[in-house]
Amino acid sequence: MKTQLKKELSNIGDFENPRISLEQYRTPPGLAADLLHTAYMQDDIKDQKVADLGAGTGMLGLGARLLGAEVVAVEKEDDAVRLLRENAEMLGLEAEVVQQDIEEFDQEVDTVLMNPPFSHHSDIGLKFWEKALQHSDAVYGISPRGLRERIKDFVGNSSHEVLGVEEYSISLPPSYGFHTEESHETEIDLIITRRKE
Repeated sequence: MKTQLKKELSNIGDFENPRISLEQYRTPPGLAADLLHTAYMQDDIKDQKVADLGAGTGMLGLGARLLGAEVVAVEKEDDAVRLLRENAEMLGLEAEVVQQDIEEFDQEVDTVLMNPPFSHHSDIGLKFWEKALQHSDAVYGISPRGLRERIKDFVGNSSHEVLGVEEYSISLPPSYGFHTEESHETEIDLIITRRKE
């Protein structure tokens, strides 16, 4: 299942002109397939209402749709919303696309999938976590390794608990003009939480 999912996700189009202020990167298909497979095996995808916060290209949300979820993809940026809709059409999928800032998100869902902007210098990622923890029973969130303890503390002060942390090293292609290397290795975590019973 995971191999086939990665293959399908590899067809998802990438940003033509990514905006650095929004840290727009396409989530690597292999990482997305791992996250989705893990969530699927925990019964957090199929026949569940799933939100993809900061959906970007739709890699996570459309992947969840392929696996049988009812999906709401939340994205504020015009070009990303257009690309997300194009990717859904290319895959022959229907997903609810909501163009809004995640701060305005107030739907109750079973599961949140997200790959928030990576920033060690602002709390933007924590705003995603705050929304996810408020409005879902399970969260699968990607974050830079350096923010692990802050996120764990943040979750510890919420109605959720951390179920697991999986470590990955991903290779990000040069997306912006100032990138001089062919690719950049980035250490990340997949942090999984669930609402306490």
